[in-house]
Amino acid sequence: MLNQNDRRRLEAIERQLRDDDPEFARRFSQWPDDGPRRWRSWPALVLALSGLGLLLALAVLSPALFLLSAGGMTAGWVGLARRRREDGDPPDNSAPLW
Repeated sequence: MLNQNDRRRLEAIERQLRDDDPEFARRFSQWPDDGPRRWRSWPALVLALSGLGLLLALAVLSPALFLLSAGGMTAGWVGLARRRREDGDPPDNSAPLW
């Protein structure tokens, strides 16, 4: 937390910046919204890798790898369903998630 004097000094600097270069001040005050877009492909990637893990687990008969991959598949499906719900698609069970 800034004290009152520091806050006044900061506001004066902001006013001066807006007066000197309003375009820069506008760009500086608006941060890009790249956070959600960056993580959009993770559920599909987890689902694909878990599917390969399930095939490998069945080939080598590894129960531990099977359970780990099944958990990954579940997480991938839940992530895809969640992303679909956030995108505003109706929860229709007859349509595929991809």
